[in-house]
Amino acid sequence: MFVNDKMVLQLVALLKKFQIKKIVVSPGSRHNKLVNSLQADNYFKLYLVVDERSAAFFALGLIQECGEPVAVTCSSGTACMNYGSAIVEAFYQRLPLLVLSSDRVPELLNQCEDQMYDQASTFINCTKYHSQLPVIDTPRDEWYCNRIINEALIELNHHGRGPVHINIPFAAHHGANYDVESLPDARKITLHQLPMSSSEWKTISARLKGKKVMVVWGQAVYPLKEVEKAENTFAEKYNVAVLTDKMSNCHAKNAIINTTITMSIMKDNQAPALQPDVVISIGANYIFNNELKRYLKNGKAEHWQVGYEDKVCDPFHTLTDIFEMPETYFFNMLSENCESKTNGSYFVEWKAIADIPTLPQMQYCELYAITKLMSQLPANCDLQLANSQTIRMAHYIPIKESIRVNCNRGVNGIDGSMSTAVGFGADSNKPIFYITGELSFFYDMNCLSIRHLSNKTRILLINNQGGAVMYDQPRNTPVEGLPIYLAAGETKTAKGWVESLGFKYLSAKNKEEVDAGVNVLLDESINQPVLLEVFTNLSEDRYCIGDYIHSQDQRSFGEKVSGRLSRMFKK
Repeated sequence: MFVNDKMVLQLVALLKKFQIKKIVVSPGSRHNKLVNSLQADNYFKLYLVVDERSAAFFALGLIQECGEPVAVTCSSGTACMNYGSAIVEAFYQRLPLLVLSSDRVPELLNQCEDQMYDQASTFINCTKYHSQLPVIDTPRDEWYCNRIINEALIELNHHGRGPVHINIPFAAHHGANYDVESLPDARKITLHQLPMSSSEWKTISARLKGKKVMVVWGQAVYPLKEVEKAENTFAEKYNVAVLTDKMSNCHAKNAIINTTITMSIMKDNQAPALQPDVVISIGANYIFNNELKRYLKNGKAEHWQVGYEDKVCDPFHTLTDIFEMPETYFFNMLSENCESKTNGSYFVEWKAIADIPTLPQMQYCELYAITKLMSQLPANCDLQLANSQTIRMAHYIPIKESIRVNCNRGVNGIDGSMSTAVGFGADSNKPIFYITGELSFFYDMNCLSIRHLSNKTRILLINNQGGAVMYDQPRNTPVEGLPIYLAAGETKTAKGWVESLGFKYLSAKNKEEVDAGVNVLLDESINQPVLLEVFTNLSEDRYCIGDYIHSQDQRSFGEKVSGRLSRMFKK
């Protein structure tokens, strides 16, 4: 029987799935839950070595003989420290030694508790991977625990071999119940690396047969024509829906280019039918991240991560496979091994919803100004977007395929968006357009004095004296009552600063002035940088996205009321 501890059950189950069967044990009470559970499964072969220093070197001998990963496990305190010499040796011999050190819970560190020091960080500089498991109290804890163990066990043989350290905190080491009859079916994340045989590709291809396949295409700055070509063939054979956003710079045949609004207006009865069976992710971050995570939350879709990524990225909590290889190669190989074209209407059904939204037609507000410029941007220009509200709004507005779009979406900060735009345009002969709010602008305003600023720089600055994205209050809440310390309302104007730097400055306070100002931004005959500052009302700006989504909602009034009542009763 196994211990009734989900953390231990996940660990033992995954050790088994990764075929780590040899465990060198040193005596102690802190890890009795783990050791007793390992003993309960005949799959594992346990070796007893009292001295932890000797135990770890003994494990190195086992690895040298069998060529497979071997684990060592010990109690807490100095027991773990005694592994040090062997871990260093394993690091430089490149031997896959798995260190499983038991510990007390982290909140007791430096609190005069016995047998406790900072075990988790002891071997940082001589291990390929180190981590501490969470004590499992919630489903999120269990997912996190599973992910960490998968990451650790993958790293034993990833980009070369070497030691890995997992620190295991136990709230108590006595009084456990051993009443679990079988191990859970813990999710294993499989790493696929080149070379792969023809039979392996046929097996992978067969897993997609008859399945609804979704490709999530994240941020990509550089041209991806070869990837697009390969994905187009793949999408045609497997009837794939490709979810993208502006930052993807993707124009594949089966691309849903307005994913955010498409998911926002999807009917309740459409959503289940469009749930994918397999999600394939490529590229970096994507702006519809939260919408997609909510949509897939209760689904059963497998998630395949493709590309040369060093980290296990599991945003949907369903990651099953990592294909560490060029995206072009991945799509080409699956296309070549497709036995028969997948029939169905999966992409068509997604496209039918994606075709419903229209260009925003708003009253005077920041979305009006951004729409006016983006809808008229010239072909082959470059567009940089600031974070927060700007990047969100931009995704509702169609633009020409030849326009390259970028935003500092890695960590979503506002601190250097304009500096990035200036750098982007410094060595380019193309017009560089930058759209920003006043918080991002004034934070980074000094960058406009960089001597490499292009005369083709064109800036649309939205000034509503506050960060509208920060305000999440009911419509009838007065602006004056909103927290200025969250939104950092500004009363400054850019006029004096940019004019002193040689900019042509324009301002707008209504639709007509916006229209005229945009025409100047688009005038390529002007041989100096241009900034259009649009002054709008925060009270209206903070609702413009919601109003636009509401205006595009395809549901009838009765469907909206029914959905609202249903959600109320669920609560």
